[in-house]
Amino acid sequence: MDGNGERLRKKLEDLLREAAEVSVALDRANGTIQGVPHYSVIETRAHELGQQLSRQVQERQMAEIVAAQVTKGTCPGCGRRRDLFPIKRAVTSIDGTVTLQELQGYCASCRKAFFPVARDAGF
Repeated sequence: MDGNGERLRKKLEDLLREAAEVSVALDRANGTIQGVPHYSVIETRAHELGQQLSRQVQERQMAEIVAAQVTKGTCPGCGRRRDLFPIKRAVTSIDGTVTLQELQGYCASCRKAFFPVARDAGF
């Protein structure tokens, strides 16, 4: 791993440690955890924090993928090239609902919206 990769890995470790500390403090402050809880309560809260992080990573990854894609796609109905625009839609992942970005085109000739195939989207 190069110097930049190592720096980013260290930053991620630090941020995860800080998130854990804040989560524990918040659970104590808002009364979610009181006294000595059953371990299953601790485990559930940790899992919820992990799912929250997962949803944010999914949203960020998809936003970066969409930003790197081409801005024109081929209408599957008539074959004309049309502009593509980023849209947001809710998707249910294994970690809960996430709002993902994807590209959508609209063909005025066919009067239909379409989603480009991967090769048309720059992959």
